[in-house]
Amino acid sequence: MNIRVGYIPYLNMVPFHHGFGPAPIEAQGRRFEFLPMSPHALGLEAEKGTIDAGAMSLVDSLRLSTHYEPVGTFGIGMRRAAQSVLLFSRQEIHCLQGMCAITDETSTSFRLLQLLLEVHYGLTGIRYGRIVSSALFDGDAEALLLIGDEALRAKKEGIKGMPFVTDLGEEWVQWQGVPFVFARWMVRSGLRQEVKDIIEGSLQKSLQLNGVNRIRFAEEEAPKRDMTTGDVIRYWNGFVYELTPDHQRSIQIFSELLEKACLPV
Repeated sequence: MNIRVGYIPYLNMVPFHHGFGPAPIEAQGRRFEFLPMSPHALGLEAEKGTIDAGAMSLVDSLRLSTHYEPVGTFGIGMRRAAQSVLLFSRQEIHCLQGMCAITDETSTSFRLLQLLLEVHYGLTGIRYGRIVSSALFDGDAEALLLIGDEALRAKKEGIKGMPFVTDLGEEWVQWQGVPFVFARWMVRSGLRQEVKDIIEGSLQKSLQLNGVNRIRFAEEEAPKRDMTTGDVIRYWNGFVYELTPDHQRSIQIFSELLEKACLPV
């Protein structure tokens, strides 16, 4: 029996995969297959039942909670800034109007943006349109939301005509006072307990290896991303990979705000 793990090939996910993907592995008689996909695609595949585990976007982890359960406290939590969940815009975020283009890779960041614009800042008349890639962005919008490695590249290179760059993680902390959570590791509830244990143990071991060998791993990743070793280390240091009580509180607040605003997960 193959265990299908959704693999998100972003730099912030690398600490989870030292020896646990992306190449297939055998563990205690089980074969783990890693399928590369975006956070949004992972949620869609999980909904169809084609994925057994993965670092699921927060909104998808809430939406699919009757079929999937958390793997320990593993996830992608912020210390403060999200660093790679960025809104590029022609005006400051609280002055936005018109169309916001949204990368098709995101689920949680889109809902976070809606809460910030419509609830926190009370803006009305904002329209949203998804784009497949920033490379296909034609500039016909007032703002552009990018995530992951694409956001890191865009921050470095800039987006023509969009001088304002807003970190949505920073905006959330300033609003709610707790660090945001973008993803939680989830596993299909129907899997055997020994498989769940293998996944949890593998993630824990990967994080320990990353902590011990962080400089070496950063040196390996830096040229792939056109970054320096120091840039990679600083980026990883901005994340918490085992969620704290503050992060759990943040999840609760986010869920309650979505419900109150009638925004679906």
